[in-house]
Amino acid sequence: MQPFDSASSAPMKRLSLLFLLLTFTLVSCQSPLGIGKGSVYGDRPGPRDFKTIVIDAGHGGKDPGARARGLTEKTLALDIANRVRSELSPRFKAVMIRGNDHFVDLDDRVRIANRYPDAVLVSIHLNHGSRSRSGPETYYWRSDSYSLASRLQQQMSRVTSARSSAGLVRRRLRLTRNPVIPSVLIECGYLTSSRDAAQLNSSAHRQRLAQAIAKAIRDQSALGDSGMGRLPPPIYAPPSRAGDARG
Repeated sequence: MQPFDSASSAPMKRLSLLFLLLTFTLVSCQSPLGIGKGSVYGDRPGPRDFKTIVIDAGHGGKDPGARARGLTEKTLALDIANRVRSELSPRFKAVMIRGNDHFVDLDDRVRIANRYPDAVLVSIHLNHGSRSRSGPETYYWRSDSYSLASRLQQQMSRVTSARSSAGLVRRRLRLTRNPVIPSVLIECGYLTSSRDAAQLNSSAHRQRLAQAIAKAIRDQSALGDSGMGRLPPPIYAPPSRAGDARG
């Protein structure tokens, strides 16, 4: 057995201490609740105890979005977004990507959302497709967005009678992949569905939708991932760009 050499062990001790210090620093910089720091890939737990919501009313201005049965997506999306803001007030701070009928580029929407590292993003849309499709759909990409997306889909489905939609979908879009905060895009129904369109044309139904969306947000803030099952593994895909195939 070699005799213990205290002089030669000193550098190793210093290296060990440096490694422990670095590890502690990295761990302490991570938010245990999934908020407080941006995450490029969303490979962390879902958010909890957040107080800021970035609400994105889809389309606007020169971009009307879907149009069918006398209804226009940009108008309904803004109406629902404003109702969600009212439902969340005053407990939550709501940041509106647009508060009136003007156009905001998708990449600009991402940049606005990234100014609020302690927030979550909910982008509100209305769908267009086959007349046989109906009901709400919810899109997410990041692991830290799964629980919020699931809660939103569940709550919207409870106030919508038509349910022949795709439901909860993992899809890489600019508003689900590119923000550095938990981000979800919801489709509140199909304008091409006679049943959905009739419901969405009712202010009472839009109010029920807003209440459902607000409840999902409040539940996520209060409970985090609790009760929502195992989070899906992260997918380390590049940012979404215009012209990308939806994946």
